[in-house]
Amino acid sequence: MPRFLKDETGAVTVDWVVLTAAGVGLGLAVMGLVQTGAASQSDDVDETLRGIGIMTSFTKIYSTNDFSDGRGDWSGGELINFEGFGDILALSGSSPTADLPLEVESQYSYAVVEFDMVFGDSWDGEQATISLNGQELAMGEFNWQSGEPTITTYDTETDTQITLTRSSTDTGSGRGRWQSQNDYTYSVQVVAANDGSALQLGASTTLNSGTNDEFFGIDNVQVSGAISKP
Repeated sequence: MPRFLKDETGAVTVDWVVLTAAGVGLGLAVMGLVQTGAASQSDDVDETLRGIGIMTSFTKIYSTNDFSDGRGDWSGGELINFEGFGDILALSGSSPTADLPLEVESQYSYAVVEFDMVFGDSWDGEQATISLNGQELAMGEFNWQSGEPTITTYDTETDTQITLTRSSTDTGSGRGRWQSQNDYTYSVQVVAANDGSALQLGASTTLNSGTNDEFFGIDNVQVSGAISKP
């Protein structure tokens, strides 16, 4: 009997069972205290995650217009067919202004407008301007006797940028009485911060003759929305 009482074989197993039972009991006690708060927090996380929209596209094209099917949403200007360019929207002394309303969904942080602008025929120091909501972004001045146009861009108070790149020079377009003069084309990109509010792109010129003599042309217009600044 004394030998049996001193034998410790199996004691660890007994201790483990007791400790495990105590741990389970403590877990059950804690669960009872925190289950209400944990369930509430879980519901809040679920609701928040379900309300998050996942973007599947980071840019969206809203419209394109090469004026072959009319002026679209543009107002003002004159539709003409210009040799080497096709159909364009032309500003001149006969119709010196044109405007395009822009509507880009607020989920896109930037509204982007891309287009070509053409300095056609016999300008003699007149000007053309591009504006957004009435604020001038760029001004071009051209004299057919002194080479290519001079274009000035302006800083704006809003988050807007304009980029211009000369894309071609065409001689002898065959339109107007100054057919031997160069016609200069520039690719333009306007990027404006967007919150879903209406924007308006404007173009104007101080030309004093009609399109049979000289004009400021707009062509190949694309309006899109972008998540990040291009």
